[in-house]
This record gives sequence, C-alpha cells and structure tokens, in this order.
Amino acid sequence: MSDMTDTRDRVIALERDVKHLTEQVADMADKVAAMHDLLMQARGVRWIIVLMAGVGGFIASKLGAIIPWPR
Repeated sequence: MSDMTDTRDRVIALERDVKHLTEQVADMADKVAAMHDLLMQARGVRWIIVLMAGVGGFIASKLGAIIPWPR
C-alpha cells in the first residue's frame, strides 16, 4: 500500500468514528434534557424524598440505640 492510500483509509476511519461519537453525544444530550425536564416537573417530590431519607436515617439511628445487637 502506498502512503496516500494508508492515509486515506485512516481519514475515512476517523470520519466514521467522529460521526458515531457525534450521534452518541446527541443521544446523551437528549437523555439529559429529558431527565432535567423530569426533575423540574418534580420539584416538590425531591423535597419529599430528602425528607423521607432524613426521617429514615433518624429512625435507623434510634433503632440502633434501642435494639441490642450481638457482640
């Protein structure tokens, strides 16, 4: 193979890879936008989840103090 053919094949492969990566980035951007929209719709639900996690942690800490664990 000549250097010109080898370089041309490399450029073709690089263009194919760039096209594939561009499609992947566009797909991920769509997914991130969908997740952002979902989170913006559920602002109140986020606070409920944070509150439930706090209450669950508090209850778990109190149960840990009450229940005798084997040593």
